[in-house]
Amino acid sequence: MKRRVRLLLAGFLCLAATISAADRSSFSGSYTLTGTEGPRFEKGTVQRLRVVQTDVSIEVTQTIDGHPYTNAYPFDGKEGVYVNSAGVKGTCKGQSKRNYLVLETFVTTRPDANSPLVQIHSKQKWELSRDRKTLTIRFTVDSPQSALNFIEPWTDIYKRD
Repeated sequence: MKRRVRLLLAGFLCLAATISAADRSSFSGSYTLTGTEGPRFEKGTVQRLRVVQTDVSIEVTQTIDGHPYTNAYPFDGKEGVYVNSAGVKGTCKGQSKRNYLVLETFVTTRPDANSPLVQIHSKQKWELSRDRKTLTIRFTVDSPQSALNFIEPWTDIYKRD
């Protein structure tokens, strides 16, 4: 009797672990930008994403008009090296949630040649549709040292290739 209970309990725990792992979204794949809601900076450009997600990080290759830019966002709380499309270096990190991702970047730059240095914080919330064919990325950008939010939030919508 005790053995049956143990086997039943072990089977239940394995099933729960399998369901939990299957429930976590994997964003790996290739996507093409199909729409934007809100302001946009690269209007008229063709954008593609190639995403490789593992348990420890997510690697995102963003291709803008044929030029690829790759960054790896660690999930372990440590900061990775981030380089934006203009070549400005900063740091990045990611969090894998049950049904979405949060990717953050911190870049210190000068908005204008004569401006003081400003840290810019970008946060992306990634969500897949139920059919896993549409990726929605919500962007917010702020500057922790500045009371001004000079970039309005926007949303990019991608279709899986």
